Amino acid sequence: MRLIYPLMWARPDRKADREQTIATAAALARRGVEIILLMPQGARDPSLSANELRAWFAVEGDFGVVQRPSRWAGESLFRSRLWLRQIFRDPLLAGADLLYSRMPAMLGVGRKSPLPFVTEQYRPWPDEWPFIRPLVRRTARQRDCLGLILHSAYAADAYRRAGVAEEKLLVAHNGANPHLAAAPGKAAARARLGLPEDRPIALYAGRINAQKGLDQLLALAPLRPDIAFLLVGSEGEGPIEAAAAAHANVRIIPWQEPTALPGWLAAADVLLIPPSRAPLEQFRNCVLPLKLFSYLAAGRPILAPEAPDTAELLTDGVNALLVPPGRPEAAAAALDRLLGDAALGAHLAAGALASAAELDWDRRAEKIQAFLEARLLSLG
Repeated sequence: MRLIYPLMWARPDRKADREQTIATAAALARRGVEIILLMPQGARDPSLSANELRAWFAVEGDFGVVQRPSRWAGESLFRSRLWLRQIFRDPLLAGADLLYSRMPAMLGVGRKSPLPFVTEQYRPWPDEWPFIRPLVRRTARQRDCLGLILHSAYAADAYRRAGVAEEKLLVAHNGANPHLAAAPGKAAARARLGLPEDRPIALYAGRINAQKGLDQLLALAPLRPDIAFLLVGSEGEGPIEAAAAAHANVRIIPWQEPTALPGWLAAADVLLIPPSRAPLEQFRNCVLPLKLFSYLAAGRPILAPEAPDTAELLTDGVNALLVPPGRPEAAAAALDRLLGDAALGAHLAAGALASAAELDWDRRAEKIQAFLEARLLSLG
C-alpha cells in the first residue's frame, strides 16, 4: 500500500499533533506501508530529511519526506484549503493508493481529491461547528472517501450524529511514548534528576499554557504545601510560569526530549491531568490528551477530572482516581488518599499498566492498516 500523507506544517515543533502525526507515520511504515510525508516549504523554511524528523521525534520507521515550494503552510482553514488544492495537482500522487491527512479542511474539499482518501481527526468538529454537518455528510458519502479515523469514541459520536455511515468510522486510540519501557525506578529517577528522595511529588507533563487547565493545579498547590508540584514542558515565560513563581512548592521544568521525559514520569508519586474541563469544553483543544497514554504506560497513580473523553480510558478506582473538575479541595483530598494509601497507589499503577498494554502505536497502526485495506477493497 502506497500512502501520501500531506502535512500542514513546514518544520517540526513540540505540539502534540506533530508528535502524533510522526508516531503514526512511523508505526505504519514499520508495518510495511509505503508512506510519504508531503510537506509545504516556504521561502524561509528549512530543507528536512526523513532522518531529521525521526531524530527530532525519536521514532523508528522508514517513511519518506517530500517538500514542495508553497506559501500555504499553516493551520488556518484558508491556508489548508489552498495547500490541498496544490496537493491535488501534485505528480507525487500518481501511483499512490490513497491520500491520508489530519487536515480539517479535508472534511470539506476531500471530495475533490484525485485519490481515495481518509481523514484523521481528533476534534468533534460537527458538534463544535454544527453548520458544517451537511458538508461533512456530503464528503463522507463520496465513494472515494474511505472513511474517518477518530482518536476517541467521544469524537466519533459527533460524526455519527452528522450522518457519517458506521462502516466509514474507525476509533483508533493513540499510543504511549515508546521510551517508557526503559524508564528507571522512582528512586533512581530522582537521584538522576536531583529530586528529593522523600518528598511527595505530583507531576504534570505537557504543554504549559493558559488553555490546559493549569490554573486548577496552581489552586491545588497551596492547599498541600508539603507536596512538590512539578510542571514539565515549559517553552518560555508565559502567564502560567509567572503565576507559578508565587508558589514555593511549584517548580517549572523545561520541555523534555521524548527520550528524557520517561525519567520525569518515573520520579513522580502521582501523575496529574489538571482537574478542569476547560481544555475540552471551553478551549476545545484537548480531546483524550496524548499525555494520558504516556501516564498509563508509566505505571504511576493518576489523578484526573471526571470528563466524557477520558472516561473512555480511565475508570475511577481501577486505573485512576477521578475528581469533579473545578474543585481544588476535592483534588487535594484525592491526593491525600493516593499518597497515604500505598495499596491503593499500587492497585491504580497496576491498572494503568494493564490499560497501557492495549494502547501502543504499533497496535494502532495494525488497526488502521486493516481498516484501510478493507475500505480499499470495498471500492472493487
